[in-house]
Amino acid sequence: MVDVAHIIPRSPDDPPPPPSWWRRLRVLPWLAGGLAVAAAVGGGLWAWQPWRSLEIAQSACWSALSRDDLKPLAGRFGKVYEAVPRARLQTPAVPDEPRVRSTDCRVVWNGDDGSGGFLLDVRVHPAWDGVDADRARDTGRHHAVADLDFGPGAVGLASDDSDHFVRLYVRCDFQVPPGDRPDLKAPPYVRVEAGGEPVDGASPAKARQAYADAALKVARVAAAEYRCTNQVQLPAAAPAVPELSKGKAGG
Repeated sequence: MVDVAHIIPRSPDDPPPPPSWWRRLRVLPWLAGGLAVAAAVGGGLWAWQPWRSLEIAQSACWSALSRDDLKPLAGRFGKVYEAVPRARLQTPAVPDEPRVRSTDCRVVWNGDDGSGGFLLDVRVHPAWDGVDADRARDTGRHHAVADLDFGPGAVGLASDDSDHFVRLYVRCDFQVPPGDRPDLKAPPYVRVEAGGEPVDGASPAKARQAYADAALKVARVAAAEYRCTNQVQLPAAAPAVPELSKGKAGG
């Protein structure tokens, strides 16, 4: 087929053709648009990072905590798991089955970038020293302390000490088997401590609340394992935990 446009000569009245640089310039908006789309897609993928993931254990701390309890403490990526899973809680009243019982629970976080730490550390012990002694110890170490209202059957304290950010004292009448100290009497409370090292990217406010929620759920397990003879009174939900500073602490 013959290209007629190359055979018929141009008329003097025809406008001159645009220069080559103009034709190239007209392509630039299309090129810029394509680059913008590519940048947006690349930026979205980098923000989403589908090649990274977050894996959280389904349960922890004597099965008292679920994945939802651990999630507020975790960041966006990595693996969350209990360091040494234990089936039951160790108590002075029932010291048998030492291989499957424990008084401590540590939940570990391993980031996919090589970072890691103890996301949650929960300890359960008789409150041998007492509530007032623990409070005085915190204030003596220049920690801010606030009271938490867990109702008439418990005493709650929050401290800015990450090792035991929340302390929950559960009123519990339990027996201590006779041993080297026959004169030793059980204290009126079982103490549940919860704290940890929040991951970068986790909300500090949600982490504070997660410690209180974890302490309450573990306290329910502790009340059963300590075989409290009294009617243990615990609230349905943990109270709100305030931001602790010297200006906002109380107690």
